[in-house]
Amino acid sequence: MRWITVFLLLATLSAKAQIRDSFDIKNSFVPIVFYLPETSLGFGAAGILAFKKKNAPEEQRFSQVLYSASYTLKNQILILFPYEMYSPGMRNRYKGELGFYRYFYNYYGVGGNTDEEVFETYDVVFPRLEFSATRFLRKGLGVGAGIRADLYNITETEAGGLLETQQPIGWEGGTKINFQGLFLFDNRDNINGAYKGTYAEIVYQQSLNFLGSDFGYQKWEVDLRHYLPLGDKTVLASQAWLTFASDGVPFFDMAHLSTSSRARGISDRRFIAADMYSFQTELRIPLWGRFRANVFGTYNLIPEERLSPFDGTNVYTFGAGLRYILAKENRNCLRFDVARGEGRTNFYLTVNEAF
Repeated sequence: MRWITVFLLLATLSAKAQIRDSFDIKNSFVPIVFYLPETSLGFGAAGILAFKKKNAPEEQRFSQVLYSASYTLKNQILILFPYEMYSPGMRNRYKGELGFYRYFYNYYGVGGNTDEEVFETYDVVFPRLEFSATRFLRKGLGVGAGIRADLYNITETEAGGLLETQQPIGWEGGTKINFQGLFLFDNRDNINGAYKGTYAEIVYQQSLNFLGSDFGYQKWEVDLRHYLPLGDKTVLASQAWLTFASDGVPFFDMAHLSTSSRARGISDRRFIAADMYSFQTELRIPLWGRFRANVFGTYNLIPEERLSPFDGTNVYTFGAGLRYILAKENRNCLRFDVARGEGRTNFYLTVNEAF
């Protein structure tokens, strides 16, 4: 038994050495401490594992796995593993997320005509699975397919609150299992902090009732980004994000604002709607060493009717932030933003650029 143990130990050490000899590996780790009125004190850790073969051509992108785990004194848990990986030769992209959420969300009602002072907070527990495989037909141009699934368990709502009185689709929770098909064009010079290039992704989702989905609907998401170099690593980054969902979409899978990536400044899920349009632009400026500065603004529209896309609620936000580059080769960064919208100021501490 002793010799078997020694053999396994040596084999493990040898395998690790071979992996490090064959792959260029970057691993960044950041402890997290935060406080929000809804969560009390929270703490955890986040990291980024990036890797590619050492003999890969220069244009080969780093594959990466982001991992984070956090816990709050109100017994909330977030465990997330989003990933984006590329095969040798950049022929295939694999992207998705594995996650576990025991958290809370705000609910103000559906649409743009909701009262900021009238809302409730509901508790949820659910695992998440997202996966897509994209085949590049030519450089930068690809098509793909995958699946998105949430086993959305709403564990607590307010008696007589908005969810109970309005009863939107999915107000008692449910299982979402959607097929997704996608079209992708991506010629960015980097996936984490592009200095130039264009990114365009169109995703179609269809509920899979035969696999156990409790809902029946279709959904489109359009994500368009452009990065204009202005010299000396100064970049003007712009994004248009559009979402359209059919009747039958559960309220928890509607488009929502804000997030740490869109409409930074307003409260989490201040607006949810079947259709939503968000436009943002961001000036990214190098400061000194590994530090960069950003200033940004967003325009967001929640239409009241699909046939009148520009007749609805308009929301503007703006802000500024600092970036610290964790790994120069793949441009992973630690991001701190201060943003304002609807008379409120919010703070964001996370990893990588918003888009």
